[in-house]
Amino acid sequence: MLTLLVMQGPDKGRRFELPDAPALIGRESRQLPLTDNTCSRRHAELFPRGGEWILKDLGSSNGSYVNGVRVENIYTLKLGDQIRVGKTILVFGAQAGIARASNAVVSLSGEEAGMESSIINTVQSNDDSMVLAVPEPAAAAMTNLKLLYQLGAALGSSFTALQVLEVVMDLVFEHVTADRGMILLLDEKKNELVPKVVRVRDEDAERKPSGNGNGSRSGAKSAGDTDAPIPVASDDDEQPAEPPKFHASRTIVSHVLNSGEGVLSSNAMTDQRFSKSKSIHNMGIRSSLCVPIKTRRLDPRGSKPGASPDEVIGVIYIDSSVKNYTYSPDQLRLLSAIGLQAGMAIQNAKLFQQGLAAERLTAIGETTAALSHSIKNILQALRGGADVVEMGLKSTNVTQAQKGWRIVDRNLEKIYNLTMNLLAYSRPREPQLEMINPKVLIEECLELIAPMANEKGVMAVADVDKDHPAVPLDPDGLHQIIMNLLSNALDAVEPGEGLIRVVCRYDGENKQTVIEVEDNGPGIQPSMMSHLFELFHSTKGNRGTGIGLAVTKKIVEEHEGSISVKSAPGEGTTFTVKLPVYHETMSDPSHTHGPAR
Repeated sequence: MLTLLVMQGPDKGRRFELPDAPALIGRESRQLPLTDNTCSRRHAELFPRGGEWILKDLGSSNGSYVNGVRVENIYTLKLGDQIRVGKTILVFGAQAGIARASNAVVSLSGEEAGMESSIINTVQSNDDSMVLAVPEPAAAAMTNLKLLYQLGAALGSSFTALQVLEVVMDLVFEHVTADRGMILLLDEKKNELVPKVVRVRDEDAERKPSGNGNGSRSGAKSAGDTDAPIPVASDDDEQPAEPPKFHASRTIVSHVLNSGEGVLSSNAMTDQRFSKSKSIHNMGIRSSLCVPIKTRRLDPRGSKPGASPDEVIGVIYIDSSVKNYTYSPDQLRLLSAIGLQAGMAIQNAKLFQQGLAAERLTAIGETTAALSHSIKNILQALRGGADVVEMGLKSTNVTQAQKGWRIVDRNLEKIYNLTMNLLAYSRPREPQLEMINPKVLIEECLELIAPMANEKGVMAVADVDKDHPAVPLDPDGLHQIIMNLLSNALDAVEPGEGLIRVVCRYDGENKQTVIEVEDNGPGIQPSMMSHLFELFHSTKGNRGTGIGLAVTKKIVEEHEGSISVKSAPGEGTTFTVKLPVYHETMSDPSHTHGPAR
């Protein structure tokens, strides 16, 4: 049975086993349910066909992608493929019989079961290792080429080191016979090897005796330390009572780390006890491959003169019982090539994360600057209004105090709306559907802006289809959409001449509610249309925050709806919101959700 592992998104760490029948991916799925609200309710489908698994997009709002390429219709999956739905990335993973031993106890020891490991063959791990010393048979060469191509395609869309390592180990277990496998990376600060990914075939896992507790998992040791287990942290809430144990030769791993060359070894080649008729099955003789993971030094100036520009950051180690399989030098060269690609992919992932961190810092700076300016303007208005109120109270001039209070009240509403919009934009939110008639919400929103409209001499009216039925919509989200659009329209129209019209109708053919907010303002310049929904981009100059329309678009998309704008200079502006209606999808009122307004 194949699996899907969630590598990124709200469900990160979850692992789904695929059934032998078609399975739905989405928020409504029973087989592969996701909580990512950027994923559609019925986002995509997985189904078996002719021994392969097919991914089909079901017309989702944000599309389905495999290895960074959008799936237009269907896609035949391969192990290691990365599927992106919304903000969630899933890895099409290992077959049944291969356990992701996140709780395994890994130890590097000089001897295993009293048998010393010896090196049979080595190969330099560099670009030349991808060219085999002796030409392989055409079929084997094509298989290896296909593996390296698959690996390159999968790694190209892996953006974290852990994603890279998971993909590498899945593909290794798919193409190379192995009972056990692990990838260890070097912790530069502690000079320790840390197990990152461990795979153990279920039938081969050695079990820890019960009652042993966790005493043997007390601390991690590097390849040069004494025989001691290296613990592997688990993401699971409950630890199995008997985690599998994985012994590897410290001698072999140290040799690979220090020399930078791949090693083919066995733990019985020099053991005289096997010169007689003892059973290799009983003695557990193992054949193993261990290759380095190398990256290019980004700043070679700090290295010693004549030193290699590459550095070893970890190892890939796999082994198999000799009774099952014995590795060849060709497979050693293949695994060395995989280690080389893994190193480059890890370095690319680190550079990507560094760039992402730099972008986040830049975004934080831009956000702080934009918000500081908006908040400063509001606070200045509040201070001015408070001063007017104070003067009116001191002079017992009620009219003056009321005038000042209107300024304070108007700016309190601005700071409230700014805060609510920021909260709405910064967090994912699942629409909470209730049976409502949009007419009620529209009238409520018009009442809320009535004082500001009257003060400006603007008329705001509603034109709602009297036959509009009650439909399942999110009242909080819809309220914020209408208020943001009304506030924009109120700011756009001229005092004493403005007209704002809210139109609402039900499109039964397409099963959607359509809401239009029209104004007779000056319109929007064509050059600004493409930036209209960008965060902190405002058409109002210093009077706007540039948040309202970005939040409105986000809420509409969370409803799997659409928003469009029609405008021209001197002809006013019309925003059209289309929200699909799902009568069969109602939210559970027992769920707890944060406030939306």
